[in-house]
Amino acid sequence: MKWSRHLACCSAAVLMAAPLAQAKDAGQLLRGMADAVDQQSYQGAFVYERSGSFSTHHIWRQTDDDGVTERLLRADGEPQEWLRRDGRLQCASSYFAVSDWQGAASQAVDPARLQRWYALEVLGSTRVADRPVTVVALKPRDVFRYAYELYLDDETGLLLKSLLINERNVLLERFQFVDVNFSLPDDALEVGSRCLPLNAAQPEKLVDASDWQPGWLPPGYTAGDSMVRALASGEPAVMTRVYSDGLARFTVFVEPLGEERPADNLAAQLGPTVAISRRLQVEGQTYLATIVGEIPPATAERIAASFPHAAVSAEALP
Repeated sequence: MKWSRHLACCSAAVLMAAPLAQAKDAGQLLRGMADAVDQQSYQGAFVYERSGSFSTHHIWRQTDDDGVTERLLRADGEPQEWLRRDGRLQCASSYFAVSDWQGAASQAVDPARLQRWYALEVLGSTRVADRPVTVVALKPRDVFRYAYELYLDDETGLLLKSLLINERNVLLERFQFVDVNFSLPDDALEVGSRCLPLNAAQPEKLVDASDWQPGWLPPGYTAGDSMVRALASGEPAVMTRVYSDGLARFTVFVEPLGEERPADNLAAQLGPTVAISRRLQVEGQTYLATIVGEIPPATAERIAASFPHAAVSAEALP
């Protein structure tokens, strides 16, 4: 899908613009989106598209003084259900199939920070899920990130649709509500029997992963906390650390290898998600570092190539 095609579409939709929405600039609209993340309860149904593959979901989201609770139910294919409180999974029918949910979770954004790395522009107005929305474009100022179009509800600021577009103007990912309302039934957050508690999983713990920091990061990306967790019983602990520029993000995984766990360098991409792995030799021990995220493949390759293999300490991983 061509960027110019989006512009033509949205320029025509400007005629439908609501006066109040048009009076706001892109920064104000993004701050409204951030407020909606913290304050808005809702239920609805959305479509997620990646590389021509579609899935449909129902979502219920409640915000109150105790935090944010979200329930997600996949409406097609094999039944799958998840419950998340304040960003942490409480139960899941499939732990490894929650990536689709990321598109439904609007991030808290800082327009001042984003303007350093993206050109922000209000494209116009249209409708999503039978509600008026204003379209904000974020065009990258360098080659290290993708472009976004965000469709924000005029009344609440809620993100109702997002498009992720690569450097060749090809659509990589679409998230789009088809129905939404802002009242929740009493049983909205009651999960079914397929949603299994995650109590058996090894709890995450904070670690000092400074020795495993890549030698190069794309401009504007900062690191979050480092966590260690075994993904399954009997498996070695894996260190994870998330990096973000305030909108896009990627995660670095570092895991120890052995003769019984061989692994080769890997390069793969599915829609907007790229995965690049590199073997590290550190004081006689072999590790595998993997970068996974919604960033251009060349950016991920450069990050993977920057690990200071000889400088890290084998004691960095517990």
